[in-house]
Amino acid sequence: MVATSAMAELEDLDALVKAEQQRVYRVLLAMLRDPDAADGLTQECFLKAYQSRGRFRGECSPRTWVMRIAMNLARDHLKSRRWQFWRKLSQEPVAPEEMAAIAASHATPERALLAREALAGVWGAVESLPDRQRSVFVLRFVEEMSIEEIAEATSLRPGTVKAHLSRATAAVRERVTTPQQTQKRMSAGDPKDRGKP
Repeated sequence: MVATSAMAELEDLDALVKAEQQRVYRVLLAMLRDPDAADGLTQECFLKAYQSRGRFRGECSPRTWVMRIAMNLARDHLKSRRWQFWRKLSQEPVAPEEMAAIAASHATPERALLAREALAGVWGAVESLPDRQRSVFVLRFVEEMSIEEIAEATSLRPGTVKAHLSRATAAVRERVTTPQQTQKRMSAGDPKDRGKP
């Protein structure tokens, strides 16, 4: 039997939207890198949650249940966009500063530029991850959800979440650090890089 407080949360759509809208939008934006799609799917997420509230079984919190709906919508949206792959390559990505506050207001312009470039590198690496790894990475590091919450939101087992998270983190780290190491070796005149263009 579903707890009365959980059902009350789902019945009060306005309160649910106020509590979770920004969070759902951030995750969808991080997943899709398309503000218009993220906005539309955020609205669709809450509409679906309200329309299917009778099927809520109370196995997780309403917050996690709404995030599961959002993740499913993002996955469906990405699948439907596969045929637009080449078009997507030619589009300009979302500016990294829309994803997070980059640098403190007292930072020098040079530091702010370096921070933006570093963040752009991370998001570029995240975009290259397979869908499940990207989902898990975003939920863990953007929304700071626990392994158990991610498992509930993605309908995966906690061990599977940990495996995807480990692979995603390693892939992002590798992609972000490899260009930096190569650049350092080249600027230091490392013999390994001699003769390379």
